[in-house]
Amino acid sequence: MLKHLLKQPKQSELQEIEHVKFLIILKIAYFALAVHVVLIPVFAHIGAVTLAIVNVLSVCAWAGGIFLIKQGLTSLALRVFCLEVVIHSTIVCAMLGLDAGFQFYLWTVSCLLMIDYQLTLKRASLYSVLMIIAFALLYVFFSNTNYPFAYSELLPHIKIINIIIAGLPMIYGMGLIREITLSQRLELTEMAARDPLTKLFNRRFAKRLIMNARKNCINNNSPLCMAMADIDQFKRINDNYGHDKGDTILVNISRLISEFMSEDDIAVRWGGEEFLLILTQSNERQAFAKIEALRTKIAVLEAHPDCPDLKVTMSFGLIEWQPLTPIEKMLQYADSALYESKHSGRNKTTIVHAQSTFFENED
Repeated sequence: MLKHLLKQPKQSELQEIEHVKFLIILKIAYFALAVHVVLIPVFAHIGAVTLAIVNVLSVCAWAGGIFLIKQGLTSLALRVFCLEVVIHSTIVCAMLGLDAGFQFYLWTVSCLLMIDYQLTLKRASLYSVLMIIAFALLYVFFSNTNYPFAYSELLPHIKIINIIIAGLPMIYGMGLIREITLSQRLELTEMAARDPLTKLFNRRFAKRLIMNARKNCINNNSPLCMAMADIDQFKRINDNYGHDKGDTILVNISRLISEFMSEDDIAVRWGGEEFLLILTQSNERQAFAKIEALRTKIAVLEAHPDCPDLKVTMSFGLIEWQPLTPIEKMLQYADSALYESKHSGRNKTTIVHAQSTFFENED
């Protein structure tokens, strides 16, 4: 299922990915633009006029790239940035040598290329590797180049500053990618856990939640109740009004059930028109009162806006969970109580105890 979801992401997910990518690249672009603006007077001050002119051109390149991003041409902007960094790093290293640390910016763009989703993974990886090769070649060609300008004693500090500046965009970008990855992972987990129609928990996932709730109640010595519920004569509703209206009724009832549940309670679409409700921190009396309030509310609910005369009722089977009783046995008890409600007039709540004795509410 997860594989299917990953192959067919929702439009909202794709938009979120693109928005995060837009933020990453745009903020890095503004950061790089500011760095190049600062470098213009710095290079002019030390007498490296050629490098000052190069940085003027770099400012133009990054400003143009920012314009492209805002026009929706993010992939093209990325390639402009990569070309600028390669040219700028090569020229600066050729004139200043490697001790100033300008070669480390190639690592930054090698990472940026990996988020260009218009490139295939193979091609993006290839371009990133080429950036690393370019980094290595700078050491091959310019390792013996000496720094010829003023303030040579500051080179170790300048190198550290360049390493930090080159690393910050990578940390920022990876941080945002991490956040979106975690967000998507949680969303996929949520999608796998929920019934797509009613948004209640599905049967497969709910068993894990129920066992955790039971464990917590045992540890805290607090009561827990289980209620099996079923929409009365739902097949006839589907036959008479159609499955679309039947689905709408399921959604409306599920929404009402969710409103009645506390934060720690668990509402499950058990199958078809059947629901399972786990009421934590509730003894039999408290759970019965809550279920009765829900049952009464459902009976007067406008089940479908196009059918104001259509009234829907639900039957319930309720049991307080005994700590040593297995979940399968408790489900059987709750189901038998539901059966009793259905076959004694419907629209009722029947309480069953572990000894299989029944108590019905009086309408």
